[in-house]
Amino acid sequence: MIKGLLLAVFVYSSSFPSLASDHIKYVIGDMTVERLLSQYPSFQTEYDRYQVDDQLDLSGLLDMEVVILFGTWCHDSKREVPRILRILETVGVSSDQISLIGVDVKKREPNSREKTFNLKNTPTFIFFYKGKEAGRIIESPLTSLEVDLRNIVVKK
Repeated sequence: MIKGLLLAVFVYSSSFPSLASDHIKYVIGDMTVERLLSQYPSFQTEYDRYQVDDQLDLSGLLDMEVVILFGTWCHDSKREVPRILRILETVGVSSDQISLIGVDVKKREPNSREKTFNLKNTPTFIFFYKGKEAGRIIESPLTSLEVDLRNIVVKK
């Protein structure tokens, strides 16, 4: 009977990942672009595959800070984060202008910045010009990343 109970507990517990395993499995908190791309092959693959539409002038991004709230578990993040990183690199935005913040499946992180930035959906890209929010892209672009970025740059 005890063997059966232990087996049932093991099967039940292995069916549901714990929050502790989320911290091991998913990046929570600050991360570098290099670490994201090296530790998560799906992000690297999308980064390598994405072709930037360089027909639009996005040089205004060079004067901006970017906060990226995302989940390594999130399918939208796996698609959009590598693409935006590729665009930012192509434009020449330096890595010290980019803050990558991983959140858990409940969209939280240790420093509670999900509250500071009013995070609702992942990924969320927030662009700051001279310390003020110039715009954001939430979950996926309205038109394309490049067009949405141009609209943010024009408004700054």
